[in-house]
Amino acid sequence: MAKLKCPKCAHLNDSAAACCSRCKTALAGKPREHASGHKPTRKEDDALFQRGQVVNNRYTVLDLIGRGGMGCIYKAHDNVLGEDVALKTLLPQLVSDTLIVDRFLNEARITHKLAHPNIVRVHDIGAAGKCLFISMEYVQGDSLRGLIRRQRPGERIPVRQTLHIIDQLCAALEYAHQYTIHRDIKPENVMLTEDARVKLMDFGISKLMADQSATSESVVMGTPHYMAPEQQRSSRDVDARADVYSIGVLLYELLTGNMPTGVPRPASEIKRDVPPVLDAIVERCVAPDRDIRFASAAELRTAIRPILAMLDDGKQPEKALASATLRSPRFIRHSIAACCVIAALVFVSLGLWALERWHASAASQTPVMTALAPERAARFQKISAMAAAAWEAAATIEAPTRAQRDQLDAAETRLREAENKAQHGAATAILAAEEALQYYLAALMAPEDMVFIPPGYIVVDHVEIYVPAFFIDQTEVTLGQFHRFSREAADGWPMPDELRNAAEHYPDYPVAYVSWFDAQAYAAWHDKILPTRAQWARAAYGAPDASDVYPWGEEWAAGKANIQTDHTRPVGSFPDDLVWSGCHDMAGNVMEWTRTRADEGIEAPPHFGDDMLVCGGSFQYAQPLHDAVKRAFETRAPDIGFRCVREISVRPEAVAAIIEHGQ
Repeated sequence: MAKLKCPKCAHLNDSAAACCSRCKTALAGKPREHASGHKPTRKEDDALFQRGQVVNNRYTVLDLIGRGGMGCIYKAHDNVLGEDVALKTLLPQLVSDTLIVDRFLNEARITHKLAHPNIVRVHDIGAAGKCLFISMEYVQGDSLRGLIRRQRPGERIPVRQTLHIIDQLCAALEYAHQYTIHRDIKPENVMLTEDARVKLMDFGISKLMADQSATSESVVMGTPHYMAPEQQRSSRDVDARADVYSIGVLLYELLTGNMPTGVPRPASEIKRDVPPVLDAIVERCVAPDRDIRFASAAELRTAIRPILAMLDDGKQPEKALASATLRSPRFIRHSIAACCVIAALVFVSLGLWALERWHASAASQTPVMTALAPERAARFQKISAMAAAAWEAAATIEAPTRAQRDQLDAAETRLREAENKAQHGAATAILAAEEALQYYLAALMAPEDMVFIPPGYIVVDHVEIYVPAFFIDQTEVTLGQFHRFSREAADGWPMPDELRNAAEHYPDYPVAYVSWFDAQAYAAWHDKILPTRAQWARAAYGAPDASDVYPWGEEWAAGKANIQTDHTRPVGSFPDDLVWSGCHDMAGNVMEWTRTRADEGIEAPPHFGDDMLVCGGSFQYAQPLHDAVKRAFETRAPDIGFRCVREISVRPEAVAAIIEHGQ
């Protein structure tokens, strides 16, 4: 007969018992392992510890509450402290990896020194057999990522609640920065208790300020979307402002549901309930130049607390509040210097542009006079200056193609629209100027075998989404292309076992049997990325008259694409499977990975257990262009491949690189 082991005294009780017959402790439920040979659930097939097991004569395991690529997290009862704790374990096969063990133990050593109500407390480090574990505070609640996922489509966490989360996060970092830099602020590492208290966790890639050897100059650690530019170059020489940058990304994501890529649209333009004063706070947090950012988490907290106080009182924050909270002496000096440089650049660039473009009648033009608010006017002029510089570079293109001529004409049209909107104070002036700049940059980039997708809107799952301009591969990545990558990439990249002998004989066929990380590695090797679902949809059916079902129309027609056949065909073999943008095989051949997570719809690398969205039909079955399916990121299937995109960033450093090198 199955027995239940008491988590406190380890006494074996009848399976029907509600509490321990010896110490009266409540019993959690059926055991995972007992004399009757009951098999563990799938959740615990490879778990290190089992429910009821006593670890090191101290911790009684209650449940498995999380699993990742490095180990598991268990809820356990500490029989010494008399309270529930979390045991974070490292898989035995990883114990021989010095870097992983150092990171794992570094988290314990650092967090053990931190005692703050908004930081998860570490109690102890231990070992059981070949397993290392950390004993830490057990948080009853959910991660911030979980809270984001629970929001309905189109809904966001209320602004007031968002600012309370950011306020507590800043409080945790204000304390932690006395000892260390976190380096990995993201929703997964922010826990929320049942009483809405923030608990920051996972200091695993952090380092003590005094330990200058803990992080190599050549090692980059963190989560790319949340990492400051200087951290993406090296994780060693960063300071508190790197964490401030990550908080800014997190704040923008909570307010809008988007990541602040390129020159991000102000949050208040995306969500009406966002106070405009927060736009300047976010912009300052995510400034590429760290000297412009808030110098500390404490300074950022000082900026948001007056806004939060007004929201708590039911008042609407005024725009004038920005001048009182955002202008530190350092920021004023940088702003004045930046404005002077921008003004000079705009005057010279637009003067030359006017002289060449509109001849003598426009030669005396000065920078556009706008009716925009001062901070938006400065941003508009900055983008206009970059557009002028891009136009000058584009004027040197020898024998431009038809596509390049169209892009330059569109750029000029959009820039004039932007200037007109700015003169009338329209908030969309900045977006129009960004689009003009993207058109100019597209003409300069002109990557081979990719098609240009202009900026515009696309409907995905009944939601209209704005998508900036980008390039996308004209065809799916082929076996020959992936084979070359596997041979020439640094240290090589393993070719899928199913394709080892296929590349030589079928180089023009689409690659398949690739996992999400295989596809992303190939894309990164080419300085590209995988498309978001919205980008894929924009390329597939983004034209006003394009069908969102099949490239040829609303009705299924056999033979139009490689669908319901026995194997793939060379890319581009079906003329009718050509969408409005010039991309081949979006309805058939192989389905294609995107970088959009299935559950929360964000663009980010997957974590353990995550599904990613896969778009398009395949040779095995038809799928409308507007649909997507979920696939675990480790999936390798004969009908899943990919194509890549190259985004057109309007960050100043990216614009400078494109103007200079065309990439």
